[in-house]
Amino acid sequence: MPFIDSHCHLDFAPFSENVTHYLQAATEQQVIEFVVPSISAANLAKVLNLSSQYANIHHAFGYHPCFMAQHKPEHIDLLRSYVTSHKPCAIGEIGLDFFIEKDPQARAAQIQLFKRQLQLAFEVNLPVILHVRKAHDDVLNILKKMKFKAAGIVHAFNGSPAQAQRYTQEFGFKLGFGGAITHARATKLRGLVKSLALTDIVLETDAPDMPLANMQGAYNQPANISVIAQVVFELRQEGRIEIERQLEHNARACLNLKPNYVSE
Repeated sequence: MPFIDSHCHLDFAPFSENVTHYLQAATEQQVIEFVVPSISAANLAKVLNLSSQYANIHHAFGYHPCFMAQHKPEHIDLLRSYVTSHKPCAIGEIGLDFFIEKDPQARAAQIQLFKRQLQLAFEVNLPVILHVRKAHDDVLNILKKMKFKAAGIVHAFNGSPAQAQRYTQEFGFKLGFGGAITHARATKLRGLVKSLALTDIVLETDAPDMPLANMQGAYNQPANISVIAQVVFELRQEGRIEIERQLEHNARACLNLKPNYVSE
């Protein structure tokens, strides 16, 4: 069964220099489709160009909260133009990152940008790909106040079981798990992967970031989805084929990704 990397940055170095090589390496591990979100106005065109060149790359458009210095007020209009002209599978990567940002005014600026992008997603009826660190309750409260119903993926989920329940049951989100679960010390994340409904989980690499266990100093790549999946197989009670089939279905249903291969 095929895998989908629901979050990777193939427009970043080192991939951008030889994308075909890394796609082939992934394909050899049965990773056959890839979701590439933008992080700022500067790489909207790069992400779009990748998805135009490769049928198995799906683009998402959004502005990442860790790059606030790059975002300008007029960039929202640019984002809207890209979204309406080149329909993405999601608005993302968007969200709140209060792990790196402590200043109240700077946090308020993140919240304002996040709300504007959520509103755009609401208007065009697209799911979102969320980046959230130390701000899950804030994000959940915003989703509730805005009555956001288009759902999406909480990328690299690292919240509590209660927060996981709210995302999945109250708002219909899937939770993304990647290289972090390959680390033996990640007992909380492994516990979530084991206890969550299988219908709530998607796999991702966040390549080139989020390295796997024993990858110190190396960059991550989409081919490593197969290693991440092996951890899921070990943690879950369902059979391998059932898990593979459900994980693929989850990503497709969540982001409305159409298969580009013929099922056997």
